[in-house]
Amino acid sequence: MLADLSTAEITLLLGGTLLGALLTVLVGSKRAWRPAPAPAVSRDEPMCFLFRGSELIDATGPASILAEQGDAVEDDAWHRLRRALEPRFGDLPDLPSDAFVASTEFSRAFAPVLPEDSGRLVFARAGDGVRISLVEDAPLALDRHLAVDVNRELRFLRSAIADAPNPIWAVDQAGRVTWCNRAYSRLAEKSVHGTDADTPIFPRAADDPADASRRLPLTLADSEGPVWFDVSIRPNRDGFVAYASNVDAVVRAEQAQRNFVQTLTKTFAHLSTGLAIFDRSHRLALFNPALIDLTAIPVEFLTAKPSLEAFFDYLREHQIMPEPKNYPDWRERIGALLAAARDGRYCKTWNLPSGLTYRVTGKPHPDGAVAFLFEDISAEISLTRRFRAELETSQAVLDRQDRALAVFSQTGTLTFSNDAFREMWRFDPDSSFAETTITDVLKIWQSECAANVAWNGLPKYVASFGERVPRRARVAHRALGALDFAAEPLPGGATLMSFQALAPRPEPSVTEAALPLDG
Repeated sequence: MLADLSTAEITLLLGGTLLGALLTVLVGSKRAWRPAPAPAVSRDEPMCFLFRGSELIDATGPASILAEQGDAVEDDAWHRLRRALEPRFGDLPDLPSDAFVASTEFSRAFAPVLPEDSGRLVFARAGDGVRISLVEDAPLALDRHLAVDVNRELRFLRSAIADAPNPIWAVDQAGRVTWCNRAYSRLAEKSVHGTDADTPIFPRAADDPADASRRLPLTLADSEGPVWFDVSIRPNRDGFVAYASNVDAVVRAEQAQRNFVQTLTKTFAHLSTGLAIFDRSHRLALFNPALIDLTAIPVEFLTAKPSLEAFFDYLREHQIMPEPKNYPDWRERIGALLAAARDGRYCKTWNLPSGLTYRVTGKPHPDGAVAFLFEDISAEISLTRRFRAELETSQAVLDRQDRALAVFSQTGTLTFSNDAFREMWRFDPDSSFAETTITDVLKIWQSECAANVAWNGLPKYVASFGERVPRRARVAHRALGALDFAAEPLPGGATLMSFQALAPRPEPSVTEAALPLDG
């Protein structure tokens, strides 16, 4: 066939063939030179690293991504990877080959720190290198689902801690603040310590890195005095995390309470009344010096905080309280005594063998406590007895008088009368529960005597103020005859009224005219 072609045609045919071949080569070459796209990382691909010494020789796709997440400060790939894996798997060897304790060991697995974590970090020999594999026991679908939940929870926890109202900060082992929330940042801006961002605003919190709580002051620019915080420290591997809560109101309340207690203590110390306060467990919690003066109980006994029973036992043994008729039974009734004291119903007068008289009163206190007050009323009782004796003497003297006597207060109430008065008018004011007044007695006088102007205005005379002129008159008693009547003012606005029977006149007239008044 080529024989039938001319030389020109053959040349043209060969040139076209060569040109086509050249185009094919060129096209193929351009396709080969085009850069290949980066392979997509499969989530199902295992995570494996191949190390020779500290150098990363090879890694799967997911492993290479994790290797790039390490701390850039580290010099080599292994230390960067170890920094990223240690929070999950704890302390890892300095070099991958150090994971094998024995030279014959082929592989070794590191368990995670958290017991609920299902992962393992497996070190295996691979020639002159070490292959590190991150193995997850959970199914891939479940693992992804849990990872989503963990990420969601992590975002929530980060937000909650960052926006917490209480300051939270982390300090490394060098004493530098490595993290803090917004509350700490706002507090650091107001602090007058003038520290930089790396220095804690509570420097004394680092003095005791143990798991403890300390109360520390902080001076702020907008506060007059120090603001108090309770700082709790929780140590960790990198240093410690501290939590602070403002207790300034608590400190002020405690200071006010201490001042109040000091004021009460000073007040109690100057009281003449003995005070003994027992707490809810019936132990002596507070006493004052007057209790020692009244009972002569040694201070050592009281400061030992005796029980209520031991306290009263001491009083009985030293005759500082009356001897009960049945002391064992009385001790059993201590509960009733406490109940009465808590209700404020316990009030007894103790007549002691020494001649002293004490008034003991039980008063309730908050939180189940009870207080006993010891008052020396010996002088009061002595004065009352002496006053009562004087009254009885005066009453006996007046009862022996022939003159009928009666005393009315300024309000018109009968306050005193002798036997002659009761006999003359056949009237006993003590037999009535109601008070006897001048009006009641005047009715008796008017019914027993003839009409007389002496009775006019007597209630007004008794109730009047200022100076009063004594009034005297002679009245006619229907049975006793003529009587001398007198109304005389007494100190304090009282009025003394007296009647004296005269010698009987022959044939007295019942309708005898009224005699003129002397005053």
